[in-house]
Amino acid sequence: MEPLSGGTERVSLGSNVTLMAPGLRGNARLLSGTGGDVRAAEESSDVLDTALQRAEMKGLRTIEIRAAQVPTPPAADLRDSRGDDALLLEVPDLGEDAEQVVLSVDEAGAMTWHFATDVHSVDDVNEVPVRSHSPASTVRGVEKRRFLIHKRIPPVDESSEAGTHRALFGALGRKLLKVLVFPVSDALINKPARVIAERWESDNRTYGLRRFTPADYRLPTGTPAERDALALTGDEAAMLTNGRALLFVHGTFSTAHGAFHDIPPELMQELHQRYGGRVFAFNHYSLSHDPIENVRRFNAMLQDVLPSGSLDVDIIAHSRGGLVARTLADGADAFGLDTSRVRVHRAVFAGVPNQGTRLAQPDHMIDMIDRLTTGLNVVPAGGVADILEGLLIAVKIIGHGALKALAGLRSMDPNGDFLKALNAPGRRNDGFLAIAANYQPQDAGLKSLVSGTANALVDRIFEHDANDLVVPERGVYDTNGCDSFPIAEERRLRLPAAAGIMHTSMFNHPEVVSHLRNWLV
Repeated sequence: MEPLSGGTERVSLGSNVTLMAPGLRGNARLLSGTGGDVRAAEESSDVLDTALQRAEMKGLRTIEIRAAQVPTPPAADLRDSRGDDALLLEVPDLGEDAEQVVLSVDEAGAMTWHFATDVHSVDDVNEVPVRSHSPASTVRGVEKRRFLIHKRIPPVDESSEAGTHRALFGALGRKLLKVLVFPVSDALINKPARVIAERWESDNRTYGLRRFTPADYRLPTGTPAERDALALTGDEAAMLTNGRALLFVHGTFSTAHGAFHDIPPELMQELHQRYGGRVFAFNHYSLSHDPIENVRRFNAMLQDVLPSGSLDVDIIAHSRGGLVARTLADGADAFGLDTSRVRVHRAVFAGVPNQGTRLAQPDHMIDMIDRLTTGLNVVPAGGVADILEGLLIAVKIIGHGALKALAGLRSMDPNGDFLKALNAPGRRNDGFLAIAANYQPQDAGLKSLVSGTANALVDRIFEHDANDLVVPERGVYDTNGCDSFPIAEERRLRLPAAAGIMHTSMFNHPEVVSHLRNWLV
């Protein structure tokens, strides 16, 4: 363990790794590799380790900090991109063939991602600039890679059960910095973000219409064999035309089995019976393609398995999946799509950004990834592995310097062209229903992440608007310009803060289950 004095000196931790921690007094140590002492210190889960492996990301070293906050020297004004106090971590540059990012878990469990800054010298700490959200400015070929890390020391109630167990990584009472490395392969070199994401999604999130029965709705479709085993056949597609069918559409970073994993088996069995077995799901790209392209692919796949005939469907959609559902319902008028073979009757929008979300804007995409990572850490959803893998590929894209060209995320931008067209007046569907949550963090890690200060429960991004950590609560059902909104009060479920429901954990709540039973055939 190396002592931290609270001053501005650069403390050597070994292996050419240094730490500057103004305002922290205590100790720090470096753990290298992935041995038993590292695993024990990190308290990481198999879920995180497996997701990192699948994303070709490897833990290179871990820095453990045990320290208390003390007054920061006036000359040590290190600040991160949010304007908060920061630490400075320096690690050896690995050259042109590898990139590094840092996953930090603070004393309360808030998990944040950090990308190398364009700082070249820290001889005078006052010359260290605020980190930009644009890693593309990073200069390669330098001796060190430098990261500004949030230095939050939130108050922790150690007697509370909330936060005493971490699903992915870390424990209370200390700060851990996990330095991750991934290869800069041919798939990343000189490629725009869309191409990188599209290549990954083609391998891991392939388009598909799949069976979604009580026996298999939680089964994955990550490998070709898994996808083929669950793919909708022509006979099954023909059966969908015998009455109204139920379609599930997942959201960003996820899959059908990941997004709806937490639906209780009893409810799935009941829905399956009500719809006469006519239940299926749509897997699609959520990063590289916008909902318009998603619907084009849906139509093409439907044509392949069902050359003639049409479908009458109800839809359960989560998050960005609701924008896909709306494009399927209104795409003919809004975007000139041929959606004549599918008639949407009822669509349940669970946490859908019908007004968009500021987290999809370029300046806040990293904040969205931080929130979702922390949410999975402190309140793990059943489909955590799939969502986490999607988050990791986004981290790799951002770490490579490509941030703004992800059409799937950009479709949720409140000021983007897609939502402006989707929310234009002149179309009305009275079958829309809404499930929206106002999540107030009780876990110290999420309090730390969304607060302007350690003690203030103020969500700076949403400017005091109630939200589920990702989507504004009113944005699911309120006026947005489209004649189908606002959704009437009797056709919406608003989950209060006391329910403790966030964006990724909606479908097993008793009120949600009850409303789905009442709303659907």
